[in-house]
Amino acid sequence: MRTFQDVASFLTGKTFYLATVEGDKPKVRPFGFVMVFEGKLYFATNDHKPSFKQLSANPNLEISATDETTRTWIRLSGKAVFDSRPEVRAKAFEAAPFLKEMYGTDKGPAMMLFTLDSGEAVFQSLTSPDVHRVTL
Repeated sequence: MRTFQDVASFLTGKTFYLATVEGDKPKVRPFGFVMVFEGKLYFATNDHKPSFKQLSANPNLEISATDETTRTWIRLSGKAVFDSRPEVRAKAFEAAPFLKEMYGTDKGPAMMLFTLDSGEAVFQSLTSPDVHRVTL
């Protein structure tokens, strides 16, 4: 049985893909930042990116990543909930110091951190018919 920690570990340190919707068209792009804070997964974008505008208009999203070694993939679905609390921002800077270089001043775009509401992760593999679901 897979757990929340399995989800966090699977995404950490690899490129994953975030899918959003703009109008009636899907939009997918690579992401790389994920952290665990207060028992939730957090992701980051900025207020100048299309992904922020798309998630603000329609918070439904899906994230997918693959582990080529194990031939396993994960899909996360849910609704983005933006969290602007200072303690979340501080934790993001601690977890990924490069974010402070990008977003540590009031100049330029603002970092927008979000977590998932009503989230679910689904693990699947090319080598097994088993499907493992984790509520987030």
